[in-house]
Parts: sequence; C-alpha cells; structure tokens
Amino acid sequence: MNVFYSKRDWFLSIPIFLIFSCNSGNQNKEFAYSEFVALDSFEVVMPAEYLQQTNWTTYKNGDKNILVEYGLFGEDELIIHQLDLDEEAYVKKLKISKEGPEGFNAYDASVYLKNEDSLYVFPMGRNSFFLYNSVGEKVNEYPYNSQNFERYYKSSYYSSLIPLSNELILPTINDVRYDDPDYFKKVTPIQSFNLSTSKFVDKIEYPEFIHGKYIPSLTGATISPFDEDQFLINYSFSDSIYIHNYKTIETRSLYCGADYFGKPKLLDRVLNRNEQTEYAVKEVNYEAAFYHNSKIYRIVNHVTSSDYENYSVFEILSENRRLVSLVELNPKTGEMKYYKLPIAKYFVFQDNVLFAGGISVREEDAETYRRFYKYTLE
Repeated sequence: MNVFYSKRDWFLSIPIFLIFSCNSGNQNKEFAYSEFVALDSFEVVMPAEYLQQTNWTTYKNGDKNILVEYGLFGEDELIIHQLDLDEEAYVKKLKISKEGPEGFNAYDASVYLKNEDSLYVFPMGRNSFFLYNSVGEKVNEYPYNSQNFERYYKSSYYSSLIPLSNELILPTINDVRYDDPDYFKKVTPIQSFNLSTSKFVDKIEYPEFIHGKYIPSLTGATISPFDEDQFLINYSFSDSIYIHNYKTIETRSLYCGADYFGKPKLLDRVLNRNEQTEYAVKEVNYEAAFYHNSKIYRIVNHVTSSDYENYSVFEILSENRRLVSLVELNPKTGEMKYYKLPIAKYFVFQDNVLFAGGISVREEDAETYRRFYKYTLE
C-alpha cells in the first residue's frame, strides 16, 4: 500500500490519500517477462592492477554515468578504477594508501565519488570518514560524533549516498547485534550528516512492519536520487520501494515486486547456522533501486517459487538456480514490467541502455577481459 508518513510518526500511516493499491492488477496477473528492445555485449580489457574482489558505485560526469570499481590491491593500497561504458574502456585510476598520513588507516573501506575531485572514503570500523581530491590527497576528515558509534554502511557490493549542498544522506548502522529483538528500533538505516558541524542532524527509521522481526542477512538500506527534492530508499526485505521527500519530510511507498520472486520472509525467531544458510540461498533479495528516464528500476536476486519448494540449497547453488530479474515501475501509473538479467554485480543506466556485468572474465594473450551486457530499454 502506498502511504505517506510524517516526520513525527515516521512509519505510521496518516490519512492523506492513497495513490496505488498493493492489491493492484499487477499482482494478480500471471507473471511473464517482457523482452528488451535489443541485447548486445562487449568485453573490456582489464587494467594491469586487476582487482579480484571488487565493490562499486557510480557518479555523474556531465551526461554520463561512470562506473567506479574499487577494492584492495595487495595489503596496503585501495585501488579505484573508473570505467566509461560508452567508450568501453577504463579511463582513470586512483590509489589511496591504507597507512600513513594520507591513508584511511583501516583494514577496508567503502568509496563514493561525488564528482571527479571529491572522493569520500568510509573506513571500516572507524569513527570518522575522509574526503580526498582527484590525486589522492586527503582534504578533510569528518568525525561522526555519534554516541552509538553510528557510521556509514555499504549494502553488499554497492556504495550508495545522496550528496546535498552541505549534507550527505548516508545509509548507517551501529553495533547492535542482529539477534537483538529490538534491532530494528535501535538501528537507524538512513541519516543526514552535516559536513560543517560533523554531526548527524536527521534520520529515517525502519518501517514499522519490520519491528520485532529477525533477518539473518543484509538489513541496511540503499539510496539513490529520484528528483530535485526526493530520493529512493530500497530495503532488501521489502517488496515495496520508498520515495522520501527531504524538504516536506514525507515518505510514500509503492509496491515494486512480484509474487513470482517469493514474498520476503520476516522471522519471529533467530535461526541456527544451517537455517541461516538456507535463508540466504532461498529468500528473495531486493538488492538496489535506481530512477532513470522517469522509471524506477529494481534489481532482484531470487529463486522461483517452484525451485524454492523442490530443490535443496546444494542443488540451487550447484545448478545455478538463483536468478536476477529487473523490475521496471512507472511511478505515475503503477504499471510494472519484468525482465531477465544475467548473474551480475554492476548495473549502470545510461541514456536508454542498461549495462550489466562484473562477473564473467576470461584471459587471452596475457590480457584479462571482463564482459558486459548492453540492454536497450524502451
């Protein structure tokens, strides 16, 4: 159901009006995938300092969305590559030391590029983060100044953030254990951080329906721009997407899923280790969402309902039965379409194209190649 929320009672519905019903015809129709207008693929030559384990984000350079691929190279450097998917080539590289006066001084870090000369680095386990310039020089350090050790949180491989004029909207986490029955009341998934005062100044709490439940997997939010005054909030455990207006301090939700993916399972007890493994393999995971060309696109990792019931964890993994789908939602009409995607890590929208890739690599003549798929949207 699509509901507006006030700042005072964040996820309690208030009777303003309803836009679309969760029981719309989209959910009752027999599930079917649509076809992309066109499909192509290409390979990119990997740079010499090839990263085995990577994370990613994007930033806008003019009209282009540049893929930022980053990870640790050896034991002492963070390598940040920029990939221009239109040019099908890596175009820039930046190195940041782990140790020393210019280092981030942690065992790992998350990265977000605001622009070519503003790079935020969020060290793991530290109570501050850093701003670097385009040549890897440390420009500023920002203490979180949080009594609860609240800090930046990256969901899975994707680093998300909303930059404003003097604030950053951050996905956050603290050290409350996931098996605490009040976890979703004690942890704040999204907060605004004032860069002048180095303090959190506003927060968005978890939706009320998750309170008192358990989820033994990723529970943080990913966020992405929507328009000048709003941004998207994506939770892996919710088949709804949330659109938050940071000027009116209101949030509305839109159904953005399918029964075909399986209903997100919220638990009333803590699972044992074997049960946690089964949950991670079988349960639907809404990975991230993006707004592009007036549509909302949502990446979903899932098994089918028949596979869920008829196959074991081992069979699902060994037979590659876990799938990736794309939901396309028109936020004005509520119309949804669904598309099949390959198993991929990176998803970048540019013009009327979706680039998906980051998994498939091959070696030939001392070169390493990474394959990307190019899907033409309507």
